[in-house]
Amino acid sequence: MMDKKEKQVVLYYLNNLSRKSFSKNKEDEILSWVESNAEDLFGIDLGDKWQKRGRRKYIRSRASQFKLVEDEKDYLERSMKTLRDILAGEKISDITAQGYDKGMEVVFNTFKIASDYQAILRYMVYCERLTMLNDFNSSLLERFRTNRYEYPLYAALAGVSIHAIEKSFAFDGPLVMKGIVKKENDGDISASDSFRKLLHSRCHTESAIKKTMLGEVASATLARDNFKYIGSEYDYISTILGNALRERKVGVNILLYGIPGTGKTELCKAITKNIEADLYMLSETAENDSEARVSELSLAQTLLLDDPNAVILFDEAEDAFRDNPFARIQNSKIYFNRMLEKNKTPVLWVSNNIDDMDPAYIRRFKYALEVKKPDQAAKETIWKNICARHHLKLPAGQIAAYAKQYDIAPSFIDTAVGAASLVKSADAIERTIDSLQKATLGFVPRKKAEDEIKFLPELLNTDAGLVDLAAKLVKKGSLKFSLCLYGAPGTGKSAFARYLADMMGLQVVQKRASDLMSMWVGQTEKNIARAFNEAYASKSLLVFDEADSFLRSRKGAERSWEVTQVNEMLTWMESHPYPFICTTNLMKDLDEASLRRFTFKVNYGYLKPEQLRLAFQHFFGVEAEASLAHLTHLTPGDFAVVKGKRDILDIADKAELVRMLGLEQAAKGVKTGHMGFV
Repeated sequence: MMDKKEKQVVLYYLNNLSRKSFSKNKEDEILSWVESNAEDLFGIDLGDKWQKRGRRKYIRSRASQFKLVEDEKDYLERSMKTLRDILAGEKISDITAQGYDKGMEVVFNTFKIASDYQAILRYMVYCERLTMLNDFNSSLLERFRTNRYEYPLYAALAGVSIHAIEKSFAFDGPLVMKGIVKKENDGDISASDSFRKLLHSRCHTESAIKKTMLGEVASATLARDNFKYIGSEYDYISTILGNALRERKVGVNILLYGIPGTGKTELCKAITKNIEADLYMLSETAENDSEARVSELSLAQTLLLDDPNAVILFDEAEDAFRDNPFARIQNSKIYFNRMLEKNKTPVLWVSNNIDDMDPAYIRRFKYALEVKKPDQAAKETIWKNICARHHLKLPAGQIAAYAKQYDIAPSFIDTAVGAASLVKSADAIERTIDSLQKATLGFVPRKKAEDEIKFLPELLNTDAGLVDLAAKLVKKGSLKFSLCLYGAPGTGKSAFARYLADMMGLQVVQKRASDLMSMWVGQTEKNIARAFNEAYASKSLLVFDEADSFLRSRKGAERSWEVTQVNEMLTWMESHPYPFICTTNLMKDLDEASLRRFTFKVNYGYLKPEQLRLAFQHFFGVEAEASLAHLTHLTPGDFAVVKGKRDILDIADKAELVRMLGLEQAAKGVKTGHMGFV
């Protein structure tokens, strides 16, 4: 049963419609709907007396008298006249009068809707809120659709001209640009999902609407000290935003991108806190609808129009630009360009991947920053600050270990430390991090533990003195050099790279073939470029493991991309100003041109007899009593494998350890005379 106000709204729009002239089939559709709802609208029952055209037709007048009409056209004319007479007998309120619907006026005032657009927006709002009006609109929509979309219907209902409707629904008009209305290429016009959700929330004040749409101001847990590794970038973005707010500049958008876990969101919070601005974070889900998220941004821009201290954060921005949620909307690219050029509230766009973003959009950002992973010192500072804020004391060694073990966003750290402070136990940190990673990733990533066995340079068997070379490189201080370390697996190639980096005081950027190779054409080249850029930005020692995978000789290439990825690698090797090391077990497969680009090429061999006893002592902590002369094809990696078995099986017998080393050698196809117990 309709309430009085809903009935008045429906009668108002029905009265508008009844006073227009339409084709026969449209009038018949209107009369059919009135027949179905006459009881609720007028308190009368037309029953089965109001028949379809082509049969005997009756219509009931206000005096409850029926008149027989034989001619269909005459019937429709008389029926519409009777409908107008019935409506004339109703006391229909002017729903557009000031004060009739204060809630509607709140919507107009909050979203700053000019009088020219209020009539059509009023109708769309009532369609969302009133079931019968929505049913009325749906029943007539298809019948009234023309090559001008639903304009004739909306014009008739709202009591305005078609020109006014066209102006209201223009792609660059306020209703569309504010995110209130969405207009698609197939002609559909409707309230945006975000605006519809807001209407259903039944907010009755401007402050309630803003709170529902914007939420609370985001609070920062970190400060500039946590971002010293990008201090100049931090200050530069702070200056851009601060000046933009003070001078009320339009079109200020800043893009922050990079792999997950680098703290991009926390960086945005810290920067806005630094300039004493308020940061509003838009929903990251919006029911997984990227179109709704962009509409939500447009609505937020409108709500914050008069706030000189507001900044908006749009997280997971790749959803908007990669999926192009407005692809089916007219002039979608123009919509995006206007959005990036005319926004009055600055926006920080955060993305994990911008590979698919149109360059035309990127050019419109005032600044774009690739946020790298913080170095060890920066991560330790983040841990210390968060622990201090939660009043949780951890040993310095434990903080350093956590910083090395976990590549996680500061928000994860904050949650984990907060949980530990609640249960009064530091053990809760790892438990909480594992649970959050399981929930977000579907698995718990392997922790980056410290090497159990310290690297021992004396176990290197190479054709060049690497220890002396490392000392000379450190003394020289030059960073432009490269090494190709090749030989059998497990001989310590990657371990030496980390050893050299420690001696030179450099961080290590290590990439495996799986980090670079991609099934998509051109993506491997991008990954290679990204690796060199990452090492360049952090002045790190770059290590490529399994280099034969992407430096394979071009002579045997069968596909064009096999050549282009080698070319990409060679180009970067030639120009990179910092040290890099390639390791490979398949030296013969490397492209000849790549060999000329290595400053040093070092061959790794198996452990020599005198190194075997040193390795036995180093890995097992005891002197070898049996002969090891028959073990001619072992590496430090083989000793590490046997150590792992020993630790699991609690083996203390030295002879058994020697036998197990022999089995590792035999697995390589090397025959020895000592396969049993020695």
